[in-house]
Amino acid sequence: MGQRVLIVGGGAGGSELAAMLGRRSHRLDLQVSLVDCATRHLWKPRLHEVAAGLRSDSDAIPYLALARGNNFRFRLGSLISLDAKARTISLGRVTTAQGNTLLNERVLQYDTLVLAFGSQVNDFGTPGVREHCLLLDDSERAFAFQKQLLEAAVLVSQGTTDRLRIGIVGAGATGVELAAELCHSIRAAHSSGGLMPADKLEITLIDMAPRVLANSSPAMSDFAARALQQLGVTLRLNAGVAQVTPDGFELKDGNTVPCDLKVWASGVIGHPFTTDLNLTLDRSRRIVCDSFLRCVGEDNIYALGDCASVIDPATNHPLPTTAQVAHQQAVYLLKALSLKPGVAPSEVFQYQDRGSLVSLGTKSTTGEIPLRKRRAWTFNGMFAKFGYVFLQIMHRATLLGWRRTLTLTLSDALRRTAVPPVKLH
Repeated sequence: MGQRVLIVGGGAGGSELAAMLGRRSHRLDLQVSLVDCATRHLWKPRLHEVAAGLRSDSDAIPYLALARGNNFRFRLGSLISLDAKARTISLGRVTTAQGNTLLNERVLQYDTLVLAFGSQVNDFGTPGVREHCLLLDDSERAFAFQKQLLEAAVLVSQGTTDRLRIGIVGAGATGVELAAELCHSIRAAHSSGGLMPADKLEITLIDMAPRVLANSSPAMSDFAARALQQLGVTLRLNAGVAQVTPDGFELKDGNTVPCDLKVWASGVIGHPFTTDLNLTLDRSRRIVCDSFLRCVGEDNIYALGDCASVIDPATNHPLPTTAQVAHQQAVYLLKALSLKPGVAPSEVFQYQDRGSLVSLGTKSTTGEIPLRKRRAWTFNGMFAKFGYVFLQIMHRATLLGWRRTLTLTLSDALRRTAVPPVKLH
């Protein structure tokens, strides 16, 4: 029996590592398994398009199909405990939609464990967030918001309500992209299905920072702000939220932003169950790892992606929670886990910032590539848009291979010529 490699979490990094390592498993004598609480993989960087109704569940890839095509095994379930000494994890009970037991609690053994279960949106303890806001954590919540958006648009179309007011907290990449795509979605729904006109839509983007995309260059931030304002988005910057009510956001300055639909997209924090894993965590409940991506104090447990706190020597701060970081960590662990048992990697993980891209609708995208001396080259328009789309093509190719990826890409392009650009049902 070969070495058992268990990967918990099928997000951007976990799914890529499982696919790449699975394809090498015969040669390396490995038994690779992927654990996730969902049955399908959807690329998280484009969840905002799902929420806006611009993507359907047909874009999701079943984990069973991924496992079959890449020679790894898929295990359905949620991680509930970890016993590092016994080298086992426990998975919780899986139920059907009717509440019946589908799978009982199980214990899985491993020789090497990779934790890649991501993070969740940080509400910073703000009252009312979890009761009244969409937290854009996963595809299930994104599809739920998609349904709410369509229902709200129908009510405006029928004259039941006068307009649709949407508030988004967080002017980072997720909040900015969601605001832009919602504007496009409503316009597309009106032209394709006769739903509410765009002038009945009011979107307010709220953030405590003095500018949108505060972690990006000023040029990229300014371009995004102008694009949002041209779309009709209202920016409320330097504004903190005191609490969320059913009627909207109450700001710390005493003002209120009335909203029919509310989204919280500000910051990330580790999942609550990480505190039960007996691993070293930072203040954000992310697992502290060394420069080899090993969990501190453990030789055979690694972490990657949003759940891992890895210090960047260049900034002395944890690496950002982006798909770019997760991808590079998956590639590094692929090499590390391909070594013979007992052989440690000779080189530490080194993150290379390749820049960032932010979509601002169907045709407009802004991006930046870091240069020396902390400067960045900013670029906008269709070239940036192509780069944004190509990122997902690369991710698909890692999971499915180039032949299937090119076929799916062509199929998607042909389908867009025959069906409405937005979901109308």
